[in-house]
Amino acid sequence: MRGPGLVFLLLACGSSLPYHVAGQESVLCFSQFDEVMGQCKDLLGAGVSQEDCCLNPNYGFQPQGVQKGSCQSCRPDSLSPIRPASWGPWSAWSPCSRSCGEGSQLRRQRCLGQGQCSGGEGGKPVRWELQACEDRGCCPEAGGWSEWSPWGACSVTCAKGHRTRQRRCDNPAPQCGGSCPGAASESQTCDPQQICPTHGGWGAWGPWAICSASCQGSPSAPTQRRSRSCSAPRPSEHPPGKPCPGNAYEQRSCSSGLPPCPVAGGWGSWAPTGPCSVTCGLGQNREYRPCDRPAPQHGGAACQGEGTRSAVCHTKKPCPVNGWWTEWSSWNDCARPQLQKINCQEVAGQQQRTRTCKGRLHEGHRCPGLHSDFRHCYNINYCKMNGQWADWTSWSLCSPPCGPNPTRSRQRLCTAILPPYPPTYSQVEGLAKKNVTFWGRANPTCSELNGQKLKVEEKRPCLHPPPCQD
Repeated sequence: MRGPGLVFLLLACGSSLPYHVAGQESVLCFSQFDEVMGQCKDLLGAGVSQEDCCLNPNYGFQPQGVQKGSCQSCRPDSLSPIRPASWGPWSAWSPCSRSCGEGSQLRRQRCLGQGQCSGGEGGKPVRWELQACEDRGCCPEAGGWSEWSPWGACSVTCAKGHRTRQRRCDNPAPQCGGSCPGAASESQTCDPQQICPTHGGWGAWGPWAICSASCQGSPSAPTQRRSRSCSAPRPSEHPPGKPCPGNAYEQRSCSSGLPPCPVAGGWGSWAPTGPCSVTCGLGQNREYRPCDRPAPQHGGAACQGEGTRSAVCHTKKPCPVNGWWTEWSSWNDCARPQLQKINCQEVAGQQQRTRTCKGRLHEGHRCPGLHSDFRHCYNINYCKMNGQWADWTSWSLCSPPCGPNPTRSRQRLCTAILPPYPPTYSQVEGLAKKNVTFWGRANPTCSELNGQKLKVEEKRPCLHPPPCQD
């Protein structure tokens, strides 16, 4: 379940759901729904009804027999069972299309719910944004090798060995993290024309032989033996090599604590290990069977297979859904009830904006905060004022994000020089003062800049854009 502060009731899971529920359309139920990618994750179980799966609004489901990837969210938009279309969250920016120098990168947003989202291109369920990027300012440049050094001495005094020589990557040196192609050293075989003697070496010990007594005991003292051979390697004859030191055989007693015959383990009956993993909707329960019929003894084999398994469990209770605020409405006109007109004057008015709490279900939390907001204001809408040129804005996103030859732009705007009205206001003298903000779109006047009086715009192409792929 999503969201802090959800109330959990400790309910024991009465039983596991079967793989088919008679009289209901069965779906695949998933415990996670990725709103960015529109994908289901973590399969919870198959053969359950859509109604039971969606008792938890954070779950997702896929009808059985439908192609992979056709996943739907359980989360409602309001009290209606059908969620209207709306844009989901933006994905993370893709890697830059160039590891050095200027490139571009993409991100996407998916349309969720029933119907089409406004703002998409041609009713497509995915829209894109493209922006310029630069991970590293310069690109690597390869260097060049120096001449090879003379060959070094041979690594052995007899038989065949090897010798090496080196070169340096400094002719010229690489730039910006580059390197020289090829190896900095090379080797070749060398032969001093002398035969080396081969000294003997023991091979690995063989396994211990079976004890001379059975597991029920024996009247004679039981022993066991193992051996090894001087063959790793064998000593050479010309020139003569040294033989292996030590004995080729080893013996030990096996009389103390003869093992009883081993007993292999056997599985007991399955039993649940605890309550259902959730307190609402569907969850999973674990079942356990002990390896005690009989238990393995005296080195006997353990039970084969799994000792635990999972099954879908049903709480028969829908999960609570917390309420969420819609976006604030626009501020209404700045006005003062007792005056018909206050714009372009040093007269404080008042504005209001509102929002709505939606989507609360099954005793979820109400939206925190107030549904309305008030502020004091000066109305400068359509007022003629002196202006000044603002600094350049930041570069915009690349447009079109998926089309040919995307560009980005920035602007300088003629902004109004606001009048020196008091920044605070008090309705009754002596009471606390409240901040006053300017509201409306003034008509500023600026001196010409590059032949323009209100806006100057600069454009630049976005280089190496990566392709958009759905």
